[in-house]
Amino acid sequence: MPSIPKQISEYILMGLTQEQVKKNRTKYGANEISSSKKKGIFQMFIGVVTEPMILLLISISIVYLLLGDRGEALLLLLSVVGIITITFYQEKKTETAISALRSLASPRTNVIRDKQIIRIEGKDVVYDDLLILNEGDRVPADCELISDRMFSCDESLLTGESVPVSKSQSQSVFCGSLVVSGEGVCRVNAVGNHTEIGKIGRKIADETVGRTLLEIEVARLVRNLFIVAASLCVILALYFGIVKSQWLHGLLSGLTLAIGLMPEELPLVLTIFFALGAFRLSTKNVLVRRSSIIETLGAATVLCSDKTGTITQNKMKVGIVVTKSETVTLHPESNLSEDVNKLLQIAYCASKHPSFDPMDIAISDCLVSFHEVEDSALLSVKDFPLTPDHLTMVRVIKEKNVYHSYAKGSPEAIFDLCQFDSIESNFWITKTNELAKDGYRVLGVAKSKTPALDVPEDRKHVEYLFYGLLAFLDPIREIVPLAVKTAYDSGIRVIMITGDYPETAKNIADQIGLKDSHLVYTGKTLASLNKAELQSVIRTCNIFSRVSPEDKWRIVRMLKADGQIVAMTGDGVNDAPALRTANIGVAMGERGTDVAREAADIVLLDDSFSSILESVRIGRQIFDNLKKALGYLIGVHIPIVGITFLPIIFDWPIVVLSAIHIVFMEMVIDPTCTIVFERESQESDLMKRKPRETSEPLLDRELFINSLIQGAISLLSVVSSYWITELFLKGNSGPQVVSTATFVTLVFSNLFLILANRSLHESMWSRMRIPNPIIRLVFAGTIGVLFLSMYLPGLNDMFHFVPLNFVQFSSAILVAFIGVLFYDMTKVLVSKLLRG
Repeated sequence: MPSIPKQISEYILMGLTQEQVKKNRTKYGANEISSSKKKGIFQMFIGVVTEPMILLLISISIVYLLLGDRGEALLLLLSVVGIITITFYQEKKTETAISALRSLASPRTNVIRDKQIIRIEGKDVVYDDLLILNEGDRVPADCELISDRMFSCDESLLTGESVPVSKSQSQSVFCGSLVVSGEGVCRVNAVGNHTEIGKIGRKIADETVGRTLLEIEVARLVRNLFIVAASLCVILALYFGIVKSQWLHGLLSGLTLAIGLMPEELPLVLTIFFALGAFRLSTKNVLVRRSSIIETLGAATVLCSDKTGTITQNKMKVGIVVTKSETVTLHPESNLSEDVNKLLQIAYCASKHPSFDPMDIAISDCLVSFHEVEDSALLSVKDFPLTPDHLTMVRVIKEKNVYHSYAKGSPEAIFDLCQFDSIESNFWITKTNELAKDGYRVLGVAKSKTPALDVPEDRKHVEYLFYGLLAFLDPIREIVPLAVKTAYDSGIRVIMITGDYPETAKNIADQIGLKDSHLVYTGKTLASLNKAELQSVIRTCNIFSRVSPEDKWRIVRMLKADGQIVAMTGDGVNDAPALRTANIGVAMGERGTDVAREAADIVLLDDSFSSILESVRIGRQIFDNLKKALGYLIGVHIPIVGITFLPIIFDWPIVVLSAIHIVFMEMVIDPTCTIVFERESQESDLMKRKPRETSEPLLDRELFINSLIQGAISLLSVVSSYWITELFLKGNSGPQVVSTATFVTLVFSNLFLILANRSLHESMWSRMRIPNPIIRLVFAGTIGVLFLSMYLPGLNDMFHFVPLNFVQFSSAILVAFIGVLFYDMTKVLVSKLLRG
């Protein structure tokens, strides 16, 4: 049990008992912000099963059962089960990851229970608990301060205001605040969704989230394919009924044609592509909360990023020391002069140790790297903390029975303490502005002129001597300049949004290569603009400084109104509206709040700007590969449908495909669409293209034409093989030779089309330089099964195949290869014509 500080011992009897804890948890709920109601297993099941494509698959399975084709029905039902299983798994995996993040972010706190002080997780706090909060603690619930000692909080995650707020007895302390100084005893008066943060979280969560571009496109594609399939079904039924007076056979044939035309693999392809894409992003420190958002990432046209912690390292470092006699840029190998050393020592004494303030940490790290630090500097008899009225930190330290006051703070506040005359003030203000323009954060450092015999009652009751300035720099992440260049090469605009000084923002912008870094607008300036002026600024300005969360939200709305696809980063509670409004909300995993994460679509586990660009790259790659899979999917269904029904319509002597052959083809198509194309490497110009237009469909004109061409050429190859074998190679063999040879051509045509579809614009020969080991497995597996189905007794009877001789087999493969080779040349030509 932690030791009981004397000043809070009187509150020990006021703590809850375990019985009261259970009662209050039951009555007021757990201290967790549930941003949305979790779906039960039954609700999830209904949600998945009622998807249009799933309903279609189930309907198709029923039709096949009615037709007596149990094998195909079973295959389709297994696909349905597979889709549902993968969806459940992905949903569970994402929620588990979010829960893990929430657990990591959940603060631990000291509470008084059963007359003891115990340390528990924030989620275990209950209504009416008595909390003991100290410097560095994250407040786990809304509460009322009942006892304090120089208690102040950073409420920026809730209010957006970075200046710490001093608190006194009976005032409210809010969940999510960070205690920056002092200590206090608080009584919890709201937990979970009833806290101020919880109310905002619920409001954000209850807003509807629009469908992504791809979700809309797939719904439209499925609808159009259904209309085409239904139309052909009616036409074929009418043909059989009117011409041949076989209405029932015509209806069954029409339904079968519609089934053959519908690419039932599409939902499985989408699910696996997004699931594997989300997994791949997780290895790049990006957690995807909605896997379908990956596609929208690839269409992003604007990236709006925070500066601190995203573009920079969020780790302060003393860069320059300015004394009256010299200006020194610090390096590890620097030899410190007496004046510089003295200034650093005073700054160290004016800082708390240990501290949660990044500048205090930077001062300590700097001095320790050069000198030994005496422990006596850690002890103070009185502190005057930073307040909105006094932007200085003064610590009084007893040395040899006298008291010295050490001060640091904003330069203007330190100048005021030192009572500068106009000449001194102008000199040091000029120095301060020069440092600020170079991107530094600046602190002034001072010490009492003479030691005092008594502890001063106020920081201003002391005469101070000014020693100089400390300039701090938050170094940029080394990879950011390259990431910004990549964004520009990709046609993506980068906007930096920061609460920092305009001059500091300009300097950082120069370092990372941001365009038009001379142009900066502040939140105050934006507020004075009318709508037309604001729209003009939004289109040209890439740096916004001193902005509030409300300003972020306005910027996002104006960009979206201008037709942009916006990715926006944020970490605070008040950033949640901007994150939810953006097409792609990006929350911080290391320093963000639960509410920001829940409002966002993706979470950066390392808070790095480069991770956003990696997400864009993977998003584009997935969309590219989806188009390849879709083109292949449409192309390979055309010869399957054609060779099934051409013999029926034109009364050819042999029917090639039966249900078992269709099952075999599905064994080739399914792994090809999912595994092969999902693993396909990006094309060389992927990150040099402009973002995809939002109006560009998944099945665009180029892909549609290429799909029809490859399907028609493949069908022509299969028909050619049919007649070549029938007229010239059958010899004295039976009709099964023709059926077998035609099927071999169909299988190899599909395999060769895999190679032709590896690129949407390049020839298959150029793509062969880029390995895809899955292709070898698909080729080996397919050809192996094909050989067994032809030459293994018993198995060839099941497939109605007969062994082919060398000429018959070689001819079937050659016809397939020539057809695909012709298509590959046609594809490159069509691509050049359509792309100009």
